[in-house]
This record gives sequence, structure tokens and C-alpha cells, in this order.
Amino acid sequence: MSTLRNPVLRTWETSLTEHSTSVRTARRLVRDQLTSWGWGGDPVDDLVLIASELVTNAVVHACRSHGEIRLYLQEFDGDCRLEVWDPRGDLALRDPRPRRFSEGGRGIELVRRLAFDFGVIGHRDAGKRVWVRILLGPSDNVPSPGS
Repeated sequence: MSTLRNPVLRTWETSLTEHSTSVRTARRLVRDQLTSWGWGGDPVDDLVLIASELVTNAVVHACRSHGEIRLYLQEFDGDCRLEVWDPRGDLALRDPRPRRFSEGGRGIELVRRLAFDFGVIGHRDAGKRVWVRILLGPSDNVPSPGS
């Protein structure tokens, strides 16, 4: 008998309209979905904050009245991947140096610091996906061996 455990895989996705209320909606939907999967604590808070930052970027910079934003969650055994799709595959993520007193320009750096892994998949004619991966902490909802 194999001792390898198959990872549990759950997926969820939704579409949001390009609107200022989409950020609040994304935070609520991501929190609700992760909670329904049994996630709690810092990983949920981190993913909610990351979703907020990425959806804000999509609404402000990528959509500009061009439609929708899509959110994807994929849960594997011990981690979760969040993707935010927007219609602008030609618009790369910039790594600007924010001005000292400016309010913007820090979101992607925050995302990079919170995520275990981070990346962008862009297709000029098919939009782009900004993705992050968060790990469950050792005490966060991880079944004990043999359970």
C-alpha cells in the first residue's frame, strides 16, 4: 500500500464587472470561499488582502470599461493559488518606485511579500493572469498524520 497521499483539489471561480464595488465583492467572496473550505487565520487574511490589491489593479489599470475581471481559487493539499484575470495581456506589471508620500504604487510589492510564490501569465490577445500561492501554516487546518 502506498504511503503517498493524493492532494485534495478544490476549485472555485467567479466573474466580476469592472466597477469600484468589485474590490469589496472580491474580498467578501474570497473570504467566504476559503472559510467554506475550512481555511482560517492568517492565510485567509493574506489571500483577501492580495485579492483586494490585484482586483484594484485590474479595475484601475487594466479594464477601463473593457468588461470583466475573473477570480480563480485552487486549493491543493497544503496550499492555495489565487488568480486574477483581466483583459489587458499587453499591460505588464510594473515595479515602480513609489514616491515617498504617494498613496499608490505599493500593492504589487505587498503581494510579493505576502505570497509564497507569485507570477504573471500574459497573452497579448487573451488577457493576463496574475497569480499567487499561499501555504497553510503548520498549525492552520492541517490534518495530523494518520487522520
